[in-house]
Amino acid sequence: MKYLLFILLFLSFSCISQIQSVEVCTENEEYLQDYWVNSSVPSQYTWVVAGGNIISGQGTESITVNWLNIPYGQYIIGVSVISDAGCVGNQSFLTVDIDECSFDNVFVPNCFTPNGDMYNNIWGPVFAGDWDHTAYNILVFNRWGGIVWESNNHLSKWNGYYKDKMCQDGVYIWKMECKKLNTTVKEVMHGHLTLLR
Repeated sequence: MKYLLFILLFLSFSCISQIQSVEVCTENEEYLQDYWVNSSVPSQYTWVVAGGNIISGQGTESITVNWLNIPYGQYIIGVSVISDAGCVGNQSFLTVDIDECSFDNVFVPNCFTPNGDMYNNIWGPVFAGDWDHTAYNILVFNRWGGIVWESNNHLSKWNGYYKDKMCQDGVYIWKMECKKLNTTVKEVMHGHLTLLR
């Protein structure tokens, strides 16, 4: 099944930049995504997809991209156009945020902005349902694999600091262990988050 999730608008060959989030779920083929340009002018299109694989449509106004087995993170899709009359248009860009599938009754944000304003200053999972919060641990790692935050309290949130110093902007990896009530099996979840100031 293919999902038509996003349109790159190309109006009079103007440059548009947008962002899209994609959850890569193997069980329902959401890793196959279609991207296209709206244009009534006969043209040739050149697509560049960082990270993903174009499986069809290169040269046309519509492509299908396979995001399966692409590491979680942000990637750029670019498209440039030359009309059949020889007019060269500007490139348009789309940022695609590849994310893990949603977990059962757990919401884990993939971005936060600890910049001191009133919004989105802390990060952490939000639970609903029958989770046993006495069996909980979460770790956040930097790109070198060092632990920058850890908690055994499901209500604790990370403020973006490590040893009283604000961490750098960038992508961090998290790993969480938790279990549901009335079971002895721990679930291990992991994903990425982006810190932006």
